[in-house]
Amino acid sequence: QEVTRQHKKDQWALDEVVTHTEVLKIDKESVRHQEEEGQNIHGLFIEGAKWGKQEGKLDESDPKKLSMPMPVIYITAMTAKSLKEAQQTAFGPQGPYSAAVYKYPQRNDRYLIFRILLKTVENPHHWRLRGVCLVAQVE
Repeated sequence: QEVTRQHKKDQWALDEVVTHTEVLKIDKESVRHQEEEGQNIHGLFIEGAKWGKQEGKLDESDPKKLSMPMPVIYITAMTAKSLKEAQQTAFGPQGPYSAAVYKYPQRNDRYLIFRILLKTVENPHHWRLRGVCLVAQVE
């Protein structure tokens, strides 16, 4: 809603706006400035995979590691049309993996916060079969 209000002159309608996320290659200590719109979040953990910071994509998890910390994630809003155009160039031919972000490790719709699109080289179904998701608390 906040971003939609900021784009009032561009005539953004709330029902045409979707969440846009971008996983940054930095940790929370490296964040120096805040963008004009959107928020940087940290403290999420990924289950079923790990995030390759250098490559900026999903990677197989380390053995015996159930969850791994995620780097800073930038969240903002954009129109659905703009997001669709951006996805074609940013995520490659396979497309992104749509990972659920949960409040607690119990995975149900009651604790679902939102979904995040993550870059992957493999087919997104590969990560779905592994049950990859992000959680705000690991215990």
